[in-house]
Amino acid sequence: MWKQHLIGGVISLAAIWVLSTMVDYSEMVQALKEMKPLWLIPSALVYLANFVLRAVRWHYLMRPVAKVKFMPLFRAVMLGFLGNNLLPAHLGEVVRAMALGKSEGVSKSAVFATIVLERVYDGLTVLLFLLMVLLFFNLPENGAGESIITLSSLRTAGWLGLAFFGGLLVILQLFRFHSEKACSLVGYCLKPAPAKLSEKVLGMLESFNHGLSLARGRDLVWTGVYSVLVWVTLSIWPWATFPAFGLDLGIMAGIFMQVVMALAMLIPTAPAFIGVFHLAAAATLSFMGVDGGKAGSFAMVLWLVHMAVTSSIGLYFAWRHGFSMFSLSKSNREETA
Repeated sequence: MWKQHLIGGVISLAAIWVLSTMVDYSEMVQALKEMKPLWLIPSALVYLANFVLRAVRWHYLMRPVAKVKFMPLFRAVMLGFLGNNLLPAHLGEVVRAMALGKSEGVSKSAVFATIVLERVYDGLTVLLFLLMVLLFFNLPENGAGESIITLSSLRTAGWLGLAFFGGLLVILQLFRFHSEKACSLVGYCLKPAPAKLSEKVLGMLESFNHGLSLARGRDLVWTGVYSVLVWVTLSIWPWATFPAFGLDLGIMAGIFMQVVMALAMLIPTAPAFIGVFHLAAAATLSFMGVDGGKAGSFAMVLWLVHMAVTSSIGLYFAWRHGFSMFSLSKSNREETA
């Protein structure tokens, strides 16, 4: 765990340092004083709708594993994001799998497989949105202001993202349609390892494969539809927050911001995406010509909305159902023992 904390902490500190070179803190304070806080209400509601859609989408991914109702799925999603706020390197996804596995009595490995597949859908949807931005959004080659973002870097990130998610999709399909060959290959690689360890890994891999096998073709279609809806609401979220700072930017600006933030979040960060979240949001606005102070204050407020929604609901579910990071980790150790 300490390695994830160290790597994420270093990356977040570097992002904070870069952000400090971009913004004037006195201008940030002034922008916050002039902010219209009532606009944060629709911003928070749109952001909450995103998590509702995530839970509905997860239903289709979970169908071959177990029939799970909406509320347990929604609860696990919020506990997972609470975990991301408390743990580094996106470890909240592990918390999410463990929470649903514990509450519904299903294999945590199978649940985690559905989360991996969900992330592939997210990545491919983000790449689709990036293509929309490059084709239909009139972006200057090097930005309208001082920003670390360029069109060249966006294109490079897009190609790297396509290679990563495309490669991951190929691997997942190999496990899904050629599970015996894939397991045999893994078993061969594990020959030097102790027999007990090999049995555990192969057992978890079998459950993982079960979680990858969507029962019906139309489940794939609905997962794709809800993936688009998830990212549409995520794009509306910053767009709904723009009026709080008097920013007259269209919905394409919101899509652009979510694309940049999603690509930035692929790297490990400190808990709650500190630094990287702020830098990605502020750099996007700076690229579109917004002054550094207002861009920095917008990024801070958007992050606070994220923290307020995910932490308050996640903490409520943790309290209401007796979940804790300690109890979840203990449950995971018992399952793998």
